[in-house]
Amino acid sequence: MGRSGHIITIEGIDAVGKQTQTLLLVARLKNNKMKTATLSFPDYETPIGKEIHSFLSGRRTFVPELRHMLFAANRWEKAPLIDRYRESGKTVVINRYSESNIVYGAANGLDIEWLTALEEGLPKSDAVIVLDAPVKGLLSRRGATRDSYEKNLRLQERARELYKNLAPRFGWDVVDATGDRQTVHKSIVEVLKKRMNLGARDRRR
Repeated sequence: MGRSGHIITIEGIDAVGKQTQTLLLVARLKNNKMKTATLSFPDYETPIGKEIHSFLSGRRTFVPELRHMLFAANRWEKAPLIDRYRESGKTVVINRYSESNIVYGAANGLDIEWLTALEEGLPKSDAVIVLDAPVKGLLSRRGATRDSYEKNLRLQERARELYKNLAPRFGWDVVDATGDRQTVHKSIVEVLKKRMNLGARDRRR
């Protein structure tokens, strides 16, 4: 069966607005009569996702290699579902995907080629939008309950730089996320119009 759906991934450091922009994009696509689905990683409801939650919350200790193997495995748990969505013609908007593992793994000192190999064979993103904003400007968005990665500001700084530095290599589009949510949303839509022609319905209105 041919796959007619797409995968759009919203990426960036913690608290940069990924969930908000994912929801805004899904709403826009639905308004344009496009079949959509949405996912978010890590998915803490799966067996592996529960292990991820345990180390992010400080209940378990794993070496960096094992942590990032679990992040990748969490996506493998959902790979059949993503394939079914695409085969049914749905555009899947994902809040964090393989790109996060590459960036955060590299920020933790792991080899990029090794991290990329962990994700090899998963359904590929057709477009990756990296939301970019200074780490310090996002501190007010972080609630009192933060996981170990969110609390590590040096890790967040390294991840931000890696997202920008790796974007040309992997073909990611970087969007300024310092504006209000609607301004950022419009920037995302403009990128997708150019990359995937997903704005064609808008132009016909």
